[in-house]
Amino acid sequence: MSGAGTPPEPESAHLWLELARAFRHPIRLVVELVSRVRQDDTFTLAAALAYYFFLSIFPFVLFVLALATILPLRGLDAWLLDNARRSLPGEAFTLVERTVQALLARPRGGLVSLGAVLALWTASSAFAAVVNGLNRAYRVVDPRPWWHVRLFAIGLTVALSLFMILAFVLTVFGGQLVDLIARHVGPVAGIAAGVVRWTITIGAVLLTVAAVYAACPGIERDWKWFRPGSALFVLGFAGSSFAFSYYVGRFASYDATYGSLGAVIVLLVWMYLLGLFLLLGGELNALLEYRMREREAAMQIRIGEEQPPEATAEAAR
Repeated sequence: MSGAGTPPEPESAHLWLELARAFRHPIRLVVELVSRVRQDDTFTLAAALAYYFFLSIFPFVLFVLALATILPLRGLDAWLLDNARRSLPGEAFTLVERTVQALLARPRGGLVSLGAVLALWTASSAFAAVVNGLNRAYRVVDPRPWWHVRLFAIGLTVALSLFMILAFVLTVFGGQLVDLIARHVGPVAGIAAGVVRWTITIGAVLLTVAAVYAACPGIERDWKWFRPGSALFVLGFAGSSFAFSYYVGRFASYDATYGSLGAVIVLLVWMYLLGLFLLLGGELNALLEYRMREREAAMQIRIGEEQPPEATAEAAR
């Protein structure tokens, strides 16, 4: 995936060490990050991601449900809506629920149906946009042709669909485990249910973000479970999403102001936050790698200046 001359990716521990070193001068770190964000036009890219996310969410749900028809699974649609209810602001969830229920009311074919194939193509547009945004963060021109990027995005969409189905299966078996504990132990079942749910939820988020940061840039990236950018994404998006949901629920009246468009606006803003913090995490990872390479280059120059001319000539031979 990487072109010739691409510098190797530093170890994850080195990235965290570089972040700790950068926090010695937090204002400088923020200024550098803001400068990169402005140069890469990250806010505009986040708006484009929100558009692609909005176009992709319902085809993606349709494809996941079509994929599930080849497996003996029941209740996947209810599980998807339950997770959406916990994540989305109220108005946005109402829109998603209404649209998904309308999709479910129509006859659905199998995975090989033309509708599912078209849904897969549309849903993969979101991943293609993420690839473009992270390439901007790493300052690279993707060497892959457009059709390769699209096939790669389709592969990521299929992988995420299978992963969501796997998470659903694990949740179902986790519920059965909780019921078994409840019958034999008692009150511990409530705690066990919470542990199972949050373990699967957090693990799913971390795995998805790790896959995006490892696979989407057009340069070779190793698999790392928890980059500094992943922490920025999880904390930033969770905090901003909670604050936005609280604002919408307590103070805003989008339905009264915009009518039926209120739910669409809320969903778009939520997706904008998702895209923004996903790109900001990539920018932070790229900035830390850049700082490490700059310091290593400066150290090599300093070592060369400190060596006597004889040693430098010998090393050149």
